[in-house]
Amino acid sequence: MKKIGLSISAYLIALSLGYAQQPYSLSWRVSPQDTTGKQFDIVLKNNHSETLDISKYNLWFNSNYHIKEQQQPNYKISDENGNLYRVNFKEAIRLAKLDSILLTYRTDFPITHTSIAPNGFYLQSKEDPTSVISLSNPQIIAPVLSTEKNVKMLADLYDKNDLFRSDAIQPILPTPKSISTTAAQYQLQTGFTYYIDPALAQELSTVLHDIAKDLAKWKPKNKTQVDNAHLAIQQIDGLAEDAYLLSIDAKGVRLQATHAKGAFYGIQSLLSLFPANFQDSKTISLPFVQVEDAPRYAYRGLMLDISRNFKDLKTLKKYVDVMARYKLNKLHLHFIDDEGWRLEIPSLPELTAIGANRTPHYADGSGIQPSYGSGANAKEKQYLSKEEFKELLRYANDRFVTIIPEVETPGHARAAVKAMEARYHRLVKAGQKEEAERFLMNDFQDTSTYYSAQYWQDNVMNPALPGTYRFIAHIMDEIKGMYDEAGLPLKVISIGGDELPTGSWEGSPKVQALMQEQGYASVHEVWTYYIDRVHTILKEKQLTMAGWEEVGMVNRGKGMEVNEKFADRGFLLDVWNNTIGGGQEDLAYKLANSGHNTVFVSASNFYFDMAWDNRFEEPGLTWASKTDLYHAYSLLPESYFANIQYTDRGKPLGEDYFKQKTRLTPQGANHLIGLKGALWAETVLDNDAMDYMIFPRFFALAERAWAPASEWENEANFDKEAFDKTYAAFINKVGKVELPKLHGFSGGFRYRLPAVGLKENNGKLFANVEYPGFAIQYTVSSSADRNAPAKPFPAGGLSLKSGEKIDVFTTDIDGRKGRISSYTK
Repeated sequence: MKKIGLSISAYLIALSLGYAQQPYSLSWRVSPQDTTGKQFDIVLKNNHSETLDISKYNLWFNSNYHIKEQQQPNYKISDENGNLYRVNFKEAIRLAKLDSILLTYRTDFPITHTSIAPNGFYLQSKEDPTSVISLSNPQIIAPVLSTEKNVKMLADLYDKNDLFRSDAIQPILPTPKSISTTAAQYQLQTGFTYYIDPALAQELSTVLHDIAKDLAKWKPKNKTQVDNAHLAIQQIDGLAEDAYLLSIDAKGVRLQATHAKGAFYGIQSLLSLFPANFQDSKTISLPFVQVEDAPRYAYRGLMLDISRNFKDLKTLKKYVDVMARYKLNKLHLHFIDDEGWRLEIPSLPELTAIGANRTPHYADGSGIQPSYGSGANAKEKQYLSKEEFKELLRYANDRFVTIIPEVETPGHARAAVKAMEARYHRLVKAGQKEEAERFLMNDFQDTSTYYSAQYWQDNVMNPALPGTYRFIAHIMDEIKGMYDEAGLPLKVISIGGDELPTGSWEGSPKVQALMQEQGYASVHEVWTYYIDRVHTILKEKQLTMAGWEEVGMVNRGKGMEVNEKFADRGFLLDVWNNTIGGGQEDLAYKLANSGHNTVFVSASNFYFDMAWDNRFEEPGLTWASKTDLYHAYSLLPESYFANIQYTDRGKPLGEDYFKQKTRLTPQGANHLIGLKGALWAETVLDNDAMDYMIFPRFFALAERAWAPASEWENEANFDKEAFDKTYAAFINKVGKVELPKLHGFSGGFRYRLPAVGLKENNGKLFANVEYPGFAIQYTVSSSADRNAPAKPFPAGGLSLKSGEKIDVFTTDIDGRKGRISSYTK
């Protein structure tokens, strides 16, 4: 091994023996001599028979955490904008077969979880940039916990799991507004008869067709009259659009609603009463119930970021299906960000030709640079076509889900800015300068210096250029046209508006001229000018403007604060910033109290890209929180501070910390119109990863968005014992009933399986799980039995011999394994 940079322990030599046999392979780990968690080693090994002169190449890769530029004797690591980095070797370095090279670097923050490790590696020839060698992501060498720390973490998890052992099970998820049950049961059997009121049947036809496929084995029989039908769906007068009544007694099942939407939600509650294996049964035992139901919030949403890492039509349809099953009704699609534009706009082909094409050849103008592990291999068609989007709109509408598109502006807009810059150069070359400038959004004389939240230095639309507003108006028209062609109205569209980097626009001559023209003393005033201009555009198109919280805020020189002057504009604000200890825990309440229509997107509870806990092997980020299912469920949307002392994972803030925080007023409660979960996709590279991050935390979102407030859901009488009791019934429902049902969806969901807590007591090792319903299995590694198959973990505990190492994990019905808990006697 060639040692480049700092010297390291001899363990790295051994690493080279374990690589998969690819031409070139990588490993990554925290430097063994480092105590900060910010210094890392990359080892590149040549498995090829031919010697590689690595100095003829640049090594490129992505890192979610910012890497300090470093000048070493033999190489330089440089920041190439965003999260792309280059290693430039400065002298001849030849790697013979099985030889390795070590690189050491430092980051601004510790890397504590597996998915934050660097990825997207490739080698690019210095002489011929079209020559690129793709490299697989590195083998990640996880930090080794001390035995004492590992034992304590497993015991702490065991004790936490033990708090929620209960036989109680929530009957319907999400919990109805009112429900009463008895021990009596009604037996729904194969060949049951059903009746659907003709006034509801047509609007429910698509949904009923889906359900019929699930119940095909049951061979239900349609009746034209309600009398004596085992299952009857009837229309009655007087209920709200999304309300319904459900009763089950000795006479059968009766579902009543005024509108098809209410009947649809009633059907979902009935399905929730079905056991996990209902499709394989001949009889379903249903409890006698009386349900009167309507949602707590009108807006019950999920935001999917398909910009950072694209998700196709099939995947989005699957998520529409599961949203509908659990009564979420708004799918917010984050189409554009710095790293990708994901919706075809036929009149502006550069948006997808350039903006959806991440390529190592970006320097020639053929695309944008690799991000988040996209690496050397540009993927085909990483966007929704116009026809696919219209198909998705209709598909969602049939299931009572509204799609809210987001076109991120003015920051987080690099893909659009670069695409329109490419269009500009193409048309200028063709002699069409006026048309070239039509949608140009960057001032070429701008000398502003800034770093965005993801370290971009050129990702902001310029608010002084007419092209910016022409572009926004044009895109709104194009998207509105797609809704029209799909036969659906577009009522709400999000303009993003978050995280404008400090320093943006300050060096732009165009912005300086605008400020002089408007009489502005500070560049901060340009923000409200921009929001006002865009609002006018949308208002003329009869569109409600949605956006992240900053859209309803203003910087008066002391940071962003509520902008009361915009409260009467009817904006729809997605408010995420409530991180515990961050100082903005009450921001959603401040905005709602001021009259802004607010959707609470709690970063602390419902940002599904956050890591589950402290274990390195759990994927995700940690800047907002570490969010297991309990922490997600703990959100009390209108009384956020009531139980916060039980959910804070950081340093205790003290009893007085929240005393001065704003509480939600009755007027503010009228403007808190809903809840939304969000999956940002920086670390979510594929569909399996998306499923893992969203489920089971998705069920906590569904519960909080629909279910009524509990009696103790306020600071005056919060009851932790009652809260924990409801949580125990909730996880029994999730683990034993709802997660297994996900296997029945088309394509299934690769949800997270529960981790196992382990604790030794009186010489025996005991195991339990974070949420029930999954088999616990184990293997023992010892010199006598190295390849023993997994066995069921005994309920009465397990005796281990000294020196034995046990791996314990859960499995699902497909044989997948959950996170391994290892214990050494």
